[in-house]
Amino acid sequence: MSNSLKINVVTIPEEGLDIAFSGDGKWFKECSQDEDSLDFGLRKVDVNFQITKTSTTVFIKGSISVLFNICCSRCLEDAELSGDGDFAYTLVPAKPETREDLELQAEELEISYYSGDFIDLKEIVCEQIILQIPIKPLCSETCRGLCPHCGVNLNIASCHCQSKVVDDRLAVLKNIKIKKN
Repeated sequence: MSNSLKINVVTIPEEGLDIAFSGDGKWFKECSQDEDSLDFGLRKVDVNFQITKTSTTVFIKGSISVLFNICCSRCLEDAELSGDGDFAYTLVPAKPETREDLELQAEELEISYYSGDFIDLKEIVCEQIILQIPIKPLCSETCRGLCPHCGVNLNIASCHCQSKVVDDRLAVLKNIKIKKN
């Protein structure tokens, strides 16, 4: 198990290179650019890379397994969630005219660039961690959330709020009758 995420493109063997990496929340905080804006905590990440090269083009395939501490979007309780996925990158040497303000062609959307002889896999790992965060994290599929009136966590307790409370501003609409043809 290696924790070095810098690879030398020149020394990638013909048969390819396999790299396994494990990190924790401390590692992620150190490599995260803006940790104050993160609304989750990383407990553990395991990544396996298979790296091959043809001439100067580097192909990276991998799998990632992540364990998060994150807030449930329904009940707002802390939840421990996991995520798994596969990924693939194609990296080519950056050309001098490669600038961020140039318009990309469709075939270039699948390509990333590297400069020099080294590729730092740390950026790929951080990107893949972010991509594993669920859009709507739930502590469980059956989470009942919070009561919209009194705010009690409906997973823990029940409340006596009426479910059909009518907004006073809309009460006048109850008296409207619509004729059907």
